[in-house]
Amino acid sequence: MFYDKKEIHAKATKLYESSKVFLSYMEDEEMFPLLFKLKTLKQNDIMKNYQIVLDEVEYFKKSNLNIVYDEFHFKTIGSQKLPVEVVFETRNEFLSFIAKKSEFHQFIENYEKIVARYEVLKTLLRQKPKIIAQNFQNWERLLDVCDFFAVHSKPNVYVRELAIKNVDTKFIERNRATLDLLLSNILKCDEFDNSIINLGNYGFERKYGLKYPLPQVRFRILDDALKIRGLSDVTLNVDEFANLSIACENVYIVENQITTLSFPNMKNSIVIFGSGYGVGTLKNVQWLHEKNIYYWGDIDKDGFAILSQARGYFKNIKSIFMNEEVIDLFKEFGVQDDKNENVFKELKNLTADEQKVYDNLQNNFYANNFRLEQERLPFDYICKISF
Repeated sequence: MFYDKKEIHAKATKLYESSKVFLSYMEDEEMFPLLFKLKTLKQNDIMKNYQIVLDEVEYFKKSNLNIVYDEFHFKTIGSQKLPVEVVFETRNEFLSFIAKKSEFHQFIENYEKIVARYEVLKTLLRQKPKIIAQNFQNWERLLDVCDFFAVHSKPNVYVRELAIKNVDTKFIERNRATLDLLLSNILKCDEFDNSIINLGNYGFERKYGLKYPLPQVRFRILDDALKIRGLSDVTLNVDEFANLSIACENVYIVENQITTLSFPNMKNSIVIFGSGYGVGTLKNVQWLHEKNIYYWGDIDKDGFAILSQARGYFKNIKSIFMNEEVIDLFKEFGVQDDKNENVFKELKNLTADEQKVYDNLQNNFYANNFRLEQERLPFDYICKISF
């Protein structure tokens, strides 16, 4: 088609969705009258499609669009008066054409409501005008949340405990990203932690001083004399664990849960379930620095990466059962780890012996994608070894 109302509608809708109309309102800049240029026809186009062009021009006249015509002079077919532009004189005329008048009025209402309560948000709204339309139904509650934090920064309660009328836990969870944008512009620098960018792993709660479920630490006391009120298998959140005072000398951190549960009893010792890369949970537990710490992970690429990670927190940590002696004794228990495609260019915290084993794993020296899981080592062998 040469002159198509639907094409103009598509172009107008695209312009609207680009937020330029919203931006013109916020910045008080006039963008009307607005022109949409039409296709320029050549004599050949008209001659080949003469009747189609006539019909489309006639149909276009009846479209109620404000059409600008121009006179074209062709050698063969003479002068022809053809549409060259569609003009929208006013914003209302444009919005009515794409059926967005009501939506735009709601945008204005929300924008004025927001800046009336928080003028400081003007810059943000101009940078991200779509945020207004994306939250049409939520602005009253979003602003109520902002009001609460403006008065009660870093409240140190769970989201569930926030006393904000008509705002429930799920609303805040669903709208974390939007609330982060708003609060980070409204609050003063000392009222939130602006170093937190990622909202995953309870980032919103950590950033705005809310409580959140802390990582759990499971450990076993391996010496009956050290039991806590008769308890030996204990799970605490990491803050409570960090405040413990266990009079042990040795701490064993193991990668696997069943290994934690079956670890042999030992004098003056405890064993912690490190949960693979979850060993990072322990990094701020200061009393561990005073102990002899041992790490036992699977003999595979991830096992040594976790060991390197743990030694980044505790410089004195020693590895156990992760050496070539163990590989030589129990190589037949190794498996092929086809799922593990991790390649770590450099593990900075390995000893020379550990680095040698790790390099051999990388180079498939023992077997292709060799892996020796800690639970495959015979239990009697573990019990006979002393460290």
